Amino acid sequence: MWVFLKLAGRNLLRNKRRSAITFVAIGLGLVLVLFFYGFIQGVDKQFTDNFIKAQTGHIQMHARGYQEKARLMPLDIVIKDYQSLVQKLAELPHVKGVFPRLRFPVIVSTGSESLGVLGLGFDPQAEHDGVIATKIAAGEYLSDKPGYALIGAQLAKDLRVNVGDLLTLVATTPKGALNSIDVEIKGIFATGYSQLDNSVLALSLPDAQKLLRMAGQVTEITLMLNDADQADSVAQMIRQSFNDDGLEVQTWRELGAAIFELLAARRQLMAIISFVVILIATLGIVNTMLMSVFERVREIGTLMALGMTPGEIRVLFLLESAILGAAGGLMGVGIGGALLKYFSVVGITITQASQFVNVPIGTTFYAEFSWGTLVMFFVLAQIVAVLAALYPAYIASKQEPVQALRHV
Repeated sequence: MWVFLKLAGRNLLRNKRRSAITFVAIGLGLVLVLFFYGFIQGVDKQFTDNFIKAQTGHIQMHARGYQEKARLMPLDIVIKDYQSLVQKLAELPHVKGVFPRLRFPVIVSTGSESLGVLGLGFDPQAEHDGVIATKIAAGEYLSDKPGYALIGAQLAKDLRVNVGDLLTLVATTPKGALNSIDVEIKGIFATGYSQLDNSVLALSLPDAQKLLRMAGQVTEITLMLNDADQADSVAQMIRQSFNDDGLEVQTWRELGAAIFELLAARRQLMAIISFVVILIATLGIVNTMLMSVFERVREIGTLMALGMTPGEIRVLFLLESAILGAAGGLMGVGIGGALLKYFSVVGITITQASQFVNVPIGTTFYAEFSWGTLVMFFVLAQIVAVLAALYPAYIASKQEPVQALRHV
């Protein structure tokens, strides 16, 4: 086998320019496919994590009928006596946190400016490591003390307010009456998600219930789990355990079904692009090997006349292609892996990215680096190279020694 490897290496060096072009084509094609694959994997993972943290949690529970009218944020379809339900849910396996919330439309007034925004009543202590709590840009996070609120950075700019300013909140109660309370801005959060920063005002659950006159009621209960993949099994457990409580239970996949279908379509598009790039590299290898066969017809005849079998001729050409694949694969994995590693740490910042789609994608996108991915694509380069050489190797092995020796 060592003799065949030496022969294959020398044969490739005969026409250095052609071998180099093929080698570079394989390498650059692999860099392109590897980079986009790793980047899309990273963005998808980042999006999923952000979507869960900022919007849905792993599981959401509502009173039956709420989800059909969720866009309207109805306040007459609520979960009552939620405290006992929260305690029971917290005891379930795989549950990391249980968060009662109250979502409602509210008008925020400064005296000179007024805006309609999304009000979020939540438990500040239970969600102390949530996406809002960890992104306080000015002021402080909420405590148990009533009369305070947090506001998104862009919303604060639109209202021309800052930490310490007073806001008047006006909302409609479930019975249709208007009610208002005054709150002081305790902190401003900048999450990087326009859906939160532009239009959310968060206050403690008791203050929200006081404003809406909804004591002991919430519109949703959000569950965070130890692992997102456990959502389906835990949701099924909840449905079986609380079947008679008039609750709707949905996982993050169900809540974001339309968005994740778009992500799946994007991955399919990426697969098509990758196939085209791989096909181009494959045709390059086929062309190189066929040219090599036609240039070496007399040499092939000589080797066969000296006793080399058709099978050994095929092995020789397959080895030449495998060496090209290995060299191109190492180049592609080296450069592509370095790019993925760099962008998995530094990322690419697109400041206005979240303005274009109604999803929490943030402003900095990170690639996903893994050694397993590099190995997978290196092996793929080898397989493509060998498969591309099958036909040229077959043509070479079918040469008749006598006719080949007469070839001019």
